[in-house]
Amino acid sequence: MKKLHLTRFAAMATVALLGSTAAWAQIDPDKGYSLDEEYGKLTLFSTDNNAIKITASDVEIFDESDYGYGINTIKVERGAASASTPYITLMLPATVNVSEGYPVSAAYVPTGYHTGNHTLDFTQTTVIEANKPYLAETVDTPSEIIFKKNSGHYTIQPTGDNEHSTTLENSCWTFTGSYAKKTWETAPANVYGYAAASGDGYEAGQFVKVGNNVTLPPLRAYLTCTRKGLAKSSTDDVSNLPDVINVRLLGKSGETLSIGKMNTRTGEIQMQDRYYDLKGRKLNGKPQNKIMYVNKKVIKH
Repeated sequence: MKKLHLTRFAAMATVALLGSTAAWAQIDPDKGYSLDEEYGKLTLFSTDNNAIKITASDVEIFDESDYGYGINTIKVERGAASASTPYITLMLPATVNVSEGYPVSAAYVPTGYHTGNHTLDFTQTTVIEANKPYLAETVDTPSEIIFKKNSGHYTIQPTGDNEHSTTLENSCWTFTGSYAKKTWETAPANVYGYAAASGDGYEAGQFVKVGNNVTLPPLRAYLTCTRKGLAKSSTDDVSNLPDVINVRLLGKSGETLSIGKMNTRTGEIQMQDRYYDLKGRKLNGKPQNKIMYVNKKVIKH
């Protein structure tokens, strides 16, 4: 295996000297990634100064099934771990199972918006699809995220357009992931981004209304409300958005896992878990004896 790898690498290097963009792309820092062929690891760099650019030619290098190689590990470098909440936004150029990731413990996709009580639903999923934005829950505040297959390899997809969106039907909301640095020089009235670091009036890990000269790093997602196209009574005016939007996390079967509120002025999301005793009586707070209570239909231990 080692000899085969070295022979193949030498052949690729020869092609690179002849001007092959595909072969040279594996070490091109402008692509926003690095490739470790020997260990089958693709590292994506999510920083303020780069964009993730993966083309069909790049994918030919990643998917080397003829040689028994291929990408079995995807690592996302997110920089300093400054978030104060376990929720992050994430978009990947490959379809992965949530169970393959660490420290990701759950992933949610927006599925509905209720105008009556201003509630935005995110439903849990076991799969993170390629080129689609998600809200993810982590077990800590990570500076890096790793997805690893025990067998087989990931199918990397071209990033295509920099942005990929999920639009909620019958609502104004669109959840958009970006592979490139996103900058707003002038504050929009209807865009909310995830803060990677604390700033004036907000804390790291919050969804914050975008102000002047705000930058969103790659592989993140942001929320946008566009009134156009809704009911006849709606207008394109987004200055009257509600101050607080309820955020509801739903399980795969539609059961409510957590309910919180997102303040669209400060951007803060506060999730409130519901705890019950074994007789189904609601408790006022988190229980101290973890083995005697049920939360989210799972016995705590």
